[in-house]
Amino acid sequence: MRLFIGVPLSRDVQKKVFAFERELQERCTGGRFVPLGNHHVTLRFIGESNALADIALVMEQAVADARPFTLKTGAYGCFDHGGARTSYLKVEGELQELYRIHQVLETGLWEQGFCKGKGRLIPHVTVGRAVEHGDISDLKEPQNASFRVNSIVLYESTSEKGRMVYTPLHTARF
Repeated sequence: MRLFIGVPLSRDVQKKVFAFERELQERCTGGRFVPLGNHHVTLRFIGESNALADIALVMEQAVADARPFTLKTGAYGCFDHGGARTSYLKVEGELQELYRIHQVLETGLWEQGFCKGKGRLIPHVTVGRAVEHGDISDLKEPQNASFRVNSIVLYESTSEKGRMVYTPLHTARF
């Protein structure tokens, strides 16, 4: 199973992100965009694994002392990975707890035998991949669309008819 751990967005914020994504898509000459319902903040990509019990245990440990906190969407940006461009909305807000949860996840997963994560956490919501566009400086981002974080979710990622589907497998609430 192809797995990752993420922070779900509220339905309201999902709709706002999706509306922005649709406006962006209208101005693009190419790219693959995220379907409604798939937007999230990735905490840790795990990859292929069947060790669900080990991952769930680490998730519960990571949120054992956590308190709910608020995040919000920020400005539009792009990561450029050797020519492959990932478009995103920055995530801002009460990031201290998010970083702490991420660090506990990283340590716990390492102790369970998983490989180390790639680099530091840059909180964002992906809206598209291989997105090509010109000047979009007048496009209004859904900045300050806030959502309360009180859980992290283990998702399975599958491709069905060319579309990515994220299925929740375990939720660790706090």
